[in-house]
Amino acid sequence: MLASALDERAEIWSGLAMSWRAFPAQPNHGKPVVRAELESAGWLVQIMIWSTGEAELETVRLRDDRIVNKHFDLTSRSELDDLLDQLVRLLVHNEVPEEAIVQPEQQHADGPPGAHRGSTAG
Repeated sequence: MLASALDERAEIWSGLAMSWRAFPAQPNHGKPVVRAELESAGWLVQIMIWSTGEAELETVRLRDDRIVNKHFDLTSRSELDDLLDQLVRLLVHNEVPEEAIVQPEQQHADGPPGAHRGSTAG
């Protein structure tokens, strides 16, 4: 399912100058997993999906080594399509998926992450 979903987006990957390949399912200690890798001059991406539906999207933007990772619990093909749509939005528009883990953390316009934005008047 992962390989065919990637192949259906071949035009998108080509437009982003990304190569991709999917690997056959591996037994993984009784919890089979499939994996795919995508790569370009600007990004490294790995997608892993276990037989349980758990999935990991792992990305590295090479110009600054920013990592954006997200966990999914897939129950349908449409949810896999959503994972891939979120990946495309990240690659094309720098739109970080909701609930994704970003490292290093993104800087906020009004100060470093975690900076207090409330009033200091007393």
